[in-house]
Amino acid sequence: MLQKKKNMKPIAECSIITIHYGRQEHLNNLILGIERNSIHPKELIIINMDPKLKLDYNGPLTINLNNILSDRANLLPIANARNLGAELAETNHLLFLDVDCIPEDNYIQNLNDQLDIYKGLIMATPRYLKKPVTRVETIDLIDKSTLHPRRPAYSKVTLIDHYELFWSLCFAMTKQDFKALQGFDEEYKGYGAEDTDFAFKAKAAGMKFCLSPAIAFHQQHSFVRPPLDKIEGIVNNANYFHKKWDIWPMEKALKAFDNAGFITFDTSTNTYSITHLPDDHSIEKYRVTNEPFA
Repeated sequence: MLQKKKNMKPIAECSIITIHYGRQEHLNNLILGIERNSIHPKELIIINMDPKLKLDYNGPLTINLNNILSDRANLLPIANARNLGAELAETNHLLFLDVDCIPEDNYIQNLNDQLDIYKGLIMATPRYLKKPVTRVETIDLIDKSTLHPRRPAYSKVTLIDHYELFWSLCFAMTKQDFKALQGFDEEYKGYGAEDTDFAFKAKAAGMKFCLSPAIAFHQQHSFVRPPLDKIEGIVNNANYFHKKWDIWPMEKALKAFDNAGFITFDTSTNTYSITHLPDDHSIEKYRVTNEPFA
């Protein structure tokens, strides 16, 4: 259902939810991308975890800003933030969009319509920008981006059974279905595994999972490979995930941490533990600044 305000684009009965920490410029580009869409959401819900965020907005979008402030950048309450966004949403159509993403011009229209038709869990297609973009460059991004080599891409909405392909970068579902899954498991803190856990819950519940050709452009940012800056969250979350599902997530990262001597595996408890944390020099040694994805 669409409404139209005077001198504005049509308003769709959907809510876009994004969570933020340390990405002010990327958030600005996300907002600009939503403004440029063919239709606007009823609301953009921003769950902010960053005490330094300064958002002074007077554009055409209705923005609902809420805070879950955190001083632990490596153990952010990501699951809690997404759940709060869903709880606050005034509509039944929830479009979760990572703060690093810029939606293509018909993104909202496409995902909102597809949700009516296909139901279930629908993930859009991320395309990764080959270099950072400024605010004035956030148009015509196809030629400036690339698909992830380890992900399939479809020209139409496609039902699949590989739930491990779900990433929380850009997805849509109804609020009713989100509640049925009890949202994201808030035992996960920091980076890693909470989205795979969410997808596994969807599979266990018999919920359909589709990949959509709707495009979200992922903005380039620096990252650490292996992700030593996120070691606490990854190890804790991996142990918890394994306890729930009896398989190990993020095996590549765990192997890299183990090989570097930062973690050890206890066969008696079947868990990983951190032997010592990497110092800033170790982390910065592995920082990558000019690649589209990890």
